[in-house]
Amino acid sequence: MLPINEQIRAYDELMDDVTGYIVGYWEDAAAGRPYHAIHHPGHTARDMASDYMTERYRDWLEGMQEEDPAKFARYAALGEGDDPVGAAMDACDRMFDRIWPRTTGDDPNR
Repeated sequence: MLPINEQIRAYDELMDDVTGYIVGYWEDAAAGRPYHAIHHPGHTARDMASDYMTERYRDWLEGMQEEDPAKFARYAALGEGDDPVGAAMDACDRMFDRIWPRTTGDDPNR
């Protein structure tokens, strides 16, 4: 477990990075990619943004593990998983849920 000051730093960094993925989703949708929920019946914008992030962050986290192992270790310490990448992915999912909580109509599995 991280000391409290490291946890706060890690949460702040993770919030910034996950927010970046949410912004990236909207930028790509605005650029004409078919990411709007209207193109995916039964899905909400939140569902689509969650899918967008999930499709991309495994590679991002694996790269971070080599490029910035200290930051990666902080992210992995915030989540739970069978391996460090899985734990870091869990931390990203949890942060996404805090930034953009589920509402009626959102898929409970995203």
